[in-house]
Amino acid sequence: MYPLIGMRRANPISFCLLLSWLLVGSVGYAQSVQDQLEQANKEQDPSKAVALYEAIIEKNPRLVDAYYGRAVMLTRLRQFTEALRDVNAALKLNSKHDTALAQRAYIHVQLDDYDRAAEDYQRAIKLDPQKAEYYSGLSYCLTKHNRLAEAERVAQKGIDLNRSSPYAYRNRGRARLYQGQADAAIADFETGMRLQHREPYRLYSDLGEAYEQKKMPEKALACYRQALSLNPDYVDAQVRQTILEQQLKVGSALPASTFAGRRVALVLGNSAYRSSAVGGLGGQPLNDAHAMQQRLSELGFDTQISTDATYAVMKKALDQFYQRAKGADVALLFYAGHGIEHAQTNYLLPTDVNLDPAQADSLNRRAISVTTIIDQLQDQQPRYCVIIMDACRDDPYATQPARSTVSVATAQQVQMPVVGARGFRAIRVESRIRNCCIALATAPGATARNGPNKNGYYTEALLRFMRRGQRLDDVFGDVRGEVMTQTRKTGFVQLPEFINRAIERMIL
Repeated sequence: MYPLIGMRRANPISFCLLLSWLLVGSVGYAQSVQDQLEQANKEQDPSKAVALYEAIIEKNPRLVDAYYGRAVMLTRLRQFTEALRDVNAALKLNSKHDTALAQRAYIHVQLDDYDRAAEDYQRAIKLDPQKAEYYSGLSYCLTKHNRLAEAERVAQKGIDLNRSSPYAYRNRGRARLYQGQADAAIADFETGMRLQHREPYRLYSDLGEAYEQKKMPEKALACYRQALSLNPDYVDAQVRQTILEQQLKVGSALPASTFAGRRVALVLGNSAYRSSAVGGLGGQPLNDAHAMQQRLSELGFDTQISTDATYAVMKKALDQFYQRAKGADVALLFYAGHGIEHAQTNYLLPTDVNLDPAQADSLNRRAISVTTIIDQLQDQQPRYCVIIMDACRDDPYATQPARSTVSVATAQQVQMPVVGARGFRAIRVESRIRNCCIALATAPGATARNGPNKNGYYTEALLRFMRRGQRLDDVFGDVRGEVMTQTRKTGFVQLPEFINRAIERMIL
């Protein structure tokens, strides 16, 4: 080759000096960035740490650890939307960053999205199966969604990897407790305390639940009181203690209130399902929804309604409702339509749900988790929240023989002669506010049916008894009796369920 015109040959010595300078400069630059990261990582003030990470990201927009570090600090500041944005940026740059996956899982837990959290913990475990804390986090999510046997097995793996961590013991204990293994659960909770769990008040409250299960109310009360002595603001222990005192008739009478401040409601009614695997409901949920919208408006609720909602529309309506529920006196959600239990988890079904058996594992991305709704509504801190679901239907993924079921509300054995019936699994409420009630059209393991009139059996009874001046718990008691009376005439029994986790009486 010939040299380009106007170009001079490079001096070999000058070129080597330039190359050395560049190499030394790049090493110095890398050390400088690493020093900045270490400074940000060591900063104890989350807000200051965020500012340090921002400065690093501005100059190094492809630095994975900077996005991850800022996500951790934003999580501590409870800025979960921003934290999720950063951890997603980190994973876009490195999809095999297991600690980023675990951080995103933790953020999803804080947002009450337990299905997505479980998916991320599972991915993190595949990348690093030796991290005990990943198994503990996954176990927590599985317990929230009633996958209790699996939760116990996963927690055990975490314990096998790290027997000095209290968190896997607590998670295994909770899974055991909800499977009726009170003694084994107590042993796990006590081990968690011995290993110095950072929040021992939670373990004392867990012990209270276990002793209630063992029919030892005095020991349960002592545990709840111990929990509250450590953290007087721990609402779940407050509610459990008060309800148990009422049962034992050792506490003062519960106060009654009209909760006459801001009342907000969302009414959802789904009937025109597109999938033949689900089947339509003949329009009756729409009648129920419109009738309930009118009744709630008469009772002073600022009520919004959405009917035949797709997943996107239903999700948007719920998100808007959560915003309206912030600080409200009463927040009430009414849903009529299809709801199923699948893989031990309860879901409400939007009208565009695709129940392809080949995609059963992804139902969480096409339906709305009942557990998530309960927790997200409580997170808005209304004084009183009410969730009413006329939604217990068959699981199209599985056929079960007819069976009897036991009502949580009444401990009454009821025969359910419906082939393939499953309905909802029993719902468990962890209190985040002082007053939360869940009302269902029928008992766990059973299905609800359309009524012979314009409205379903359950909604028809609600419309009859939900009147101004009535006490809410009395309303649901009357509704249960009415529905049982009317459905017996048809040859089957529908027994509504009412889960009362309120320590104040609400007057409509």
